[in-house]
Amino acid sequence: MTTAPLPTSADARLLTCTASCFLAIGLLIPTVPRYLTGPLDAGTGTVGVSLAITGITAVLVRPFAGRLADRVGRRTTTCTGALALAAASLGLLAADSLSLFLACRIVAGAGEALTYVGLAAASSDHDRPNRAINHFSVAVNTGLLVGPVIAEKLYALAGFSAVWVLAALAAGIAAALSSALPVTTSTPKRSALIHRAGIRPGLGYLASVWGYTAFTAFLPLHVATLGGGDSGHHFLIYGAVLIGIRLIPHRLPPRIAATTALIVTTLGLALLALWPSTAGALCAAAVIGTGQGLGLPAFLGIAVTGLPMTERGSAVATTTAFFDLGFLSAALALGALAQTSGLAGGFAVAALVSAAAVPLVIPLPSRRRTS
Repeated sequence: MTTAPLPTSADARLLTCTASCFLAIGLLIPTVPRYLTGPLDAGTGTVGVSLAITGITAVLVRPFAGRLADRVGRRTTTCTGALALAAASLGLLAADSLSLFLACRIVAGAGEALTYVGLAAASSDHDRPNRAINHFSVAVNTGLLVGPVIAEKLYALAGFSAVWVLAALAAGIAAALSSALPVTTSTPKRSALIHRAGIRPGLGYLASVWGYTAFTAFLPLHVATLGGGDSGHHFLIYGAVLIGIRLIPHRLPPRIAATTALIVTTLGLALLALWPSTAGALCAAAVIGTGQGLGLPAFLGIAVTGLPMTERGSAVATTTAFFDLGFLSAALALGALAQTSGLAGGFAVAALVSAAAVPLVIPLPSRRRTS
């Protein structure tokens, strides 16, 4: 595969495309559970079913998305995924039954996988891939953080249909902007569905996601038991630190950044387990935000460093599939553990998982990869 380096204007369009795409996803974060338990009257248990179906679909589609990105191109992969997201959001307008709703979520899971892999692979093609991947991750988080805020306001003003239409519009804009991605030409060589280069950083990412899941899913309960009331300030600190870390230029090699990310995440989770106070939770939010800020760009950087462009899509797909695996496994395991051993026990186990993954990404003697 050959591609021209991304000029600055194309960089901006790529980041705008990414933010628009993940805005479409973020808009549904608060409204999907509300719709399931409201108009569909499906019960709270179906919220977990919906999340699981979307996540499992994404895991299954990612390897094929990687092959598509390597053989057909980043542009086609991203555009296909964005159109799938738009169709899934518009489909919700007619989803008056649980089966139709879940069918839309399956399409959305496929769309998320295609767009993420296509955009991440396009970022890795940059002449400075580590910086480009870092900026890509900022755009992802911006969309995911802003989307729920807009969705809640829009739902209060105009209801679910307005949110579905806006999500479809954002995805449609992303599909149009995907034309800014560099034209790529494929080679006859078939890329691997599961790329070996993505397995070790993917396992490191999975361990990091355990920390992310423990924090985001159980922090509100933790703060409530401490008598601290609303956990909004904790999430604000976490998000601000995470985005700040990714915006600050640094020259840490990916393996050093990934090792630091796992160690810092471990320390933050340990703070939650060992310092049960409102102040401790605030400090933990900042520490975990630092670890998570360093993590994703570093794990993707490890996966693609030294690889030819014809294999980067598969490596990205393999690495990012571990997010879904990590989120699902952590949610199930930590939820059960919290019931038997308390929240502190769940935080402690998540810390141990993060620490155990350090040997997977710790800097090794350099080995030359052919490109």
